[in-house]
Amino acid sequence: MTIYQSKPKQSRREREKLQRINEIIDAAEKRFFERGFDGVSMDNIAKDLELSKPALYRYFSNKESLYIAVVLRGMTILNQTFKETLAKEQTGLGKVSGFLRALCFDYVNNHADYYRLLTVAREQRFMDLFNQGKVDGAKHFGNMALESINLLIEALILGIQDGTVRDDLEPVQTAIFLAAAAEAALDMTPDYQVLFIQRKIRKETYLQHSIDLMLHGIASKKLFDK
Repeated sequence: MTIYQSKPKQSRREREKLQRINEIIDAAEKRFFERGFDGVSMDNIAKDLELSKPALYRYFSNKESLYIAVVLRGMTILNQTFKETLAKEQTGLGKVSGFLRALCFDYVNNHADYYRLLTVAREQRFMDLFNQGKVDGAKHFGNMALESINLLIEALILGIQDGTVRDDLEPVQTAIFLAAAAEAALDMTPDYQVLFIQRKIRKETYLQHSIDLMLHGIASKKLFDK
């Protein structure tokens, strides 16, 4: 997966630069997957590429910018997963369900490393650097995040229109709550993990139960009257 792709009529020099950028991101991705953001240095990545550190900084101004370039690959996959899943559903509630399942099951199971990197990229330390304009790709990151939540907002609006979602819900606030609740369910603390082991509860069972609770909370009463 690459977000840096050549375009028609690009010069050979431009194509070579893009190739080098993707090689750098490939090397960084491997490192970040293995050791996380804090366990990797620009020296490590430069050494892997047999590239001088000054040369590496000509492509990426700091480690945070390179990290976000890797995260954006994962966000591209995530948004594509959302779109493909939602396209299979007809009702608004069905699309909301698809969104939650795509995140909690499809994406996390198939791209766990990307999801782990994304959770770190959303920490306050990164947000502060974004606001200070110190991270290349911050705007792209924000646009990708907005694209994700808009898919859920649109699903809720459709659900209100087609009668499958409660019409007293405000779509934006509801979408944020659902996304945050799903992420909280995924980010299980160690004490709850111990309880799950003691009670022999599978995480997949818990995640589906969580999704069912969220859907029940937003579903139109008309669905239960039938």
